[in-house]
Amino acid sequence: MSSNLTDHRLIQGSHVFERLNQARAVLHNSVSLGEQLGFARWSNQNDRTSYHRPEHHTLSVYLSGGYQTKRLIGSDLVSGGAPGKLCLMPAGHESRWQVDGDLAFVHLYFSDKDLSQSIEQIWDKSSTGFDVQDLTFADDLAVSSLIQQWLLKLNWQDDADRLALDQLSQLLLGHISKHYLTKQLTEPTLSGGLAPFQLTRCQEFIEAHLADKLSLNQLAQLVDLSDYHFARMFKQSSGLSPHQYLSQRRIERAKSLLLTGELSLAEVAYQTGFSSQAHFSARFKQLTGNSPASFRNKS
Repeated sequence: MSSNLTDHRLIQGSHVFERLNQARAVLHNSVSLGEQLGFARWSNQNDRTSYHRPEHHTLSVYLSGGYQTKRLIGSDLVSGGAPGKLCLMPAGHESRWQVDGDLAFVHLYFSDKDLSQSIEQIWDKSSTGFDVQDLTFADDLAVSSLIQQWLLKLNWQDDADRLALDQLSQLLLGHISKHYLTKQLTEPTLSGGLAPFQLTRCQEFIEAHLADKLSLNQLAQLVDLSDYHFARMFKQSSGLSPHQYLSQRRIERAKSLLLTGELSLAEVAYQTGFSSQAHFSARFKQLTGNSPASFRNKS
């Protein structure tokens, strides 16, 4: 089995991850965002696997194939897999799966602690008594869109995208908390954004750390807010999500460095928080329409 796993922390304590790693599934990408919080992208073909009471929860979103994937529930084989379908496997569950044909999917692994923090941060409620539903082949356009249009376009191994990965994991946990718990939670109402001095503090911090690995939690702590509320309030005040704002400022800094002509493209990438020249060039062209080299030559 081939794999380009770069963050081995994700393996530790992740039962579903370990079971797939021992089966025929092929790991294409993974990233750890916390003790038991992380994403993994897999493909599988003509396999049989089972999960026995994992200690963590797993959200599975099908990317392609899956038409011939079935779950054995009792003596019944339940079908319905297809691109965009969602499976939610709570901690402590048991399931057996039959994969015939091709299947590609993304997993989000998260713990009770991750879910509890999400509930407490968003709704200011104790997480006691909230259990995750067990779902098989459900439809959820919001989750599928977040995965396809955002997660898969990020570079999971580049520090420049860490903020976006943090924010996406929080959005998914918030969505699960709202829609897929055994007790219903109503959407909290947020009024107002950050105070001007709070926004300025965050912007100045970002400007001073454009070359560094920045997390959503770092920025939220600057103004004593939860990650979830900070992301919402920052966007309301600035018009951009924290990740969009950070990307914009990095590109503006890169433009200034390119115009001096004193640094190589690799050095510009490093000083603006990108782990590779290739990722920097791709993001620069995505946001400006020009490659860094073309921008420098035109100027």
